[in-house]
Amino acid sequence: MSPPQPPGKHPLDPAGAIIRSVASRMARRLAGRPLPVGALSSVMELTENDETEMAMDEIGRVIEYYRLPVLRAEYGELLLAAEQLDSLDSLTDTGVERFVVDG
Repeated sequence: MSPPQPPGKHPLDPAGAIIRSVASRMARRLAGRPLPVGALSSVMELTENDETEMAMDEIGRVIEYYRLPVLRAEYGELLLAAEQLDSLDSLTDTGVERFVVDG
């Protein structure tokens, strides 16, 4: 389920909602690490500003840069969003799969 839409904003496209949801869950899980949480917040802001393709690229780069663990279910969701955007390279070029963990 996607987080509630901020007041006064139009609904996110399906891929944007997925990316925002995954970034939000990751940020909650990493609450004690302010730098990656700030970067994930930027990903969420991109989705809220109709920059879904940029958000897809950015979440891949954030995961790679900070070497963030990605739950297998989250990775599946990111794959779905990437397929919807025809942007699988956002995940493959950054090697996000190597950060997937069970949980």
